[in-house]
Amino acid sequence: MQPRPEVGPSTRGARKRRKRIDLLAWALLTPALVLFLFAYVAPLIIFFKNSFYSYNLASLSNTVSFQAYQTFITSPYWHTVLLQTVQLAALTTLIGVCVGYPLAYALWKIRSVGVRMTLSIIVFSPLVISSVVRAYGWEVLLSDNGAVNYILKFVRHSPDPVQLVFNLTGTLIALVHLILPFLVFPIYISLTRIDPTVLEAARDLGADWLTVFRRVTLPLSLPGLVTAANISFSIGLGIFVIPAFVGGGRVLVLPITIFDDTSVVNWPSAAVGGIVLLALALLAVGLFSRLLRFSSYS
Repeated sequence: MQPRPEVGPSTRGARKRRKRIDLLAWALLTPALVLFLFAYVAPLIIFFKNSFYSYNLASLSNTVSFQAYQTFITSPYWHTVLLQTVQLAALTTLIGVCVGYPLAYALWKIRSVGVRMTLSIIVFSPLVISSVVRAYGWEVLLSDNGAVNYILKFVRHSPDPVQLVFNLTGTLIALVHLILPFLVFPIYISLTRIDPTVLEAARDLGADWLTVFRRVTLPLSLPGLVTAANISFSIGLGIFVIPAFVGGGRVLVLPITIFDDTSVVNWPSAAVGGIVLLALALLAVGLFSRLLRFSSYS
């Protein structure tokens, strides 16, 4: 039987240093973990518990019941709300990508530092303004007597305004503006990581601009595009301010319905809505994560 090798002072010192580093890391993580438990995990547990209670005339019964889940599954109202929530998030993502990708591409291609800085300020400056202020601003701009309808009346030669508020159209316009900076940034970062020599090699082989974009630029920027779509869809699922202000509460989405339920102390229904919203968000993140791995591999 071979004797165990002796551990030298340097090895023992290295182990002690690693232990101190581990303890320091856990000490630094503790405040964040405590905040996460109290601000996220605990409310989820309470919501899940409340979803099994029954509701009757603005009062909450402690008896276990599946009434809220049964209502969500069988009610056409909840089906409409769920469909419009996914529809709003999907349309916001589609329109936002169609607007955000050309903006990111322009930022990437512009050589003038001054022009690039100006365009960057225009794109990212809304981030310093509260979402409530932006929502109210869009409500004023899109109203019947707002600036947008003033221009449309002149272009259409008609005194009748176009209904752009308290409906899906105005909500989409305001929401795309809200999430646009979050779309442009990841796409732009992905474009800047493309090796210029790859593009030059494609041009040297006789590829025109469209072919280079279709066969080289777009595939290499897909990780940023998928990340941007993930952010946009997640924000579109959980947004409350835009549907409340610009949509006037008439665009029925899950956040609005959850707020209405809590206003009348219908905690079981609000809890089920919150659980479904969380499940939708997790499902979306999972799908986009798989797309991201696929795009990175490709």
